[in-house]
Amino acid sequence: MIDTHAHINHDLLKPYLNEIVDDLKNFECLICPSYDKKTCETTLEFVKTYDKVFGALSIHPLELKDWNEETKNFIEKNLNNKKIVAVGEYGFDYHYQPFDKTKQEEVFLIQLEMAKKANLPSIFHIRDAFDDFFVSLKNNFSNFTGGVLHCFDGTIQDAKIALDMGLMISFTGITTFKKREDLRDVIKYVPLDRIMLETDSPYLAPEPFRGKVCLPKYVKQVYELVGNLKNVTQENLDEQITKNTKNFFKKLVI
Repeated sequence: MIDTHAHINHDLLKPYLNEIVDDLKNFECLICPSYDKKTCETTLEFVKTYDKVFGALSIHPLELKDWNEETKNFIEKNLNNKKIVAVGEYGFDYHYQPFDKTKQEEVFLIQLEMAKKANLPSIFHIRDAFDDFFVSLKNNFSNFTGGVLHCFDGTIQDAKIALDMGLMISFTGITTFKKREDLRDVIKYVPLDRIMLETDSPYLAPEPFRGKVCLPKYVKQVYELVGNLKNVTQENLDEQITKNTKNFFKKLVI
């Protein structure tokens, strides 16, 4: 299996780090995205320390307090690290008040351009902001070098627009929640070759672990759900998700 989005750089996972590292033997690889300056630094340490861990660097829209010229230069300098396979996670988040749409788009566009300069794909965080994201990306499509909508929580219509724009769509443990039949319908709609799977650890633990700290090994529950919905064996699903992931993260060597 591959967990394409696990924040093993998060403080909540410090008590579990030895267990997570031991569990890596059951993974082909794990992608560890960053979301602020501290986690960018930790991600760089982890990709150096653990063979199966690869990383992504950027500043999350809810962590713009960390955005400045020094941080931008730090990220840009380290995007050439052979184990940094994407810029991410970054994007738009309108869930919590107050938020600054103008600032979010400004930093989004700078990081989009950074991804183009480094010839890397982007891991997009979009929450309650699909319309503005799609407009901004369309208006700046010349800087788009591939992207995935991580932790997808939108509608089938959002998924259709994303697919038409060439985006990948990644699903988490939310899809196992009892009242999220809508997301299970999205999984049925999205072609298997456009799907990636993740935990977003330490958040969003799938059933039957809901409410607990989410560990990367819980991605197994997401694989099982998607395999059942797509009517494919776990072996074939593993093979396809691995293919999708390697095609998307071009620098990934596993």
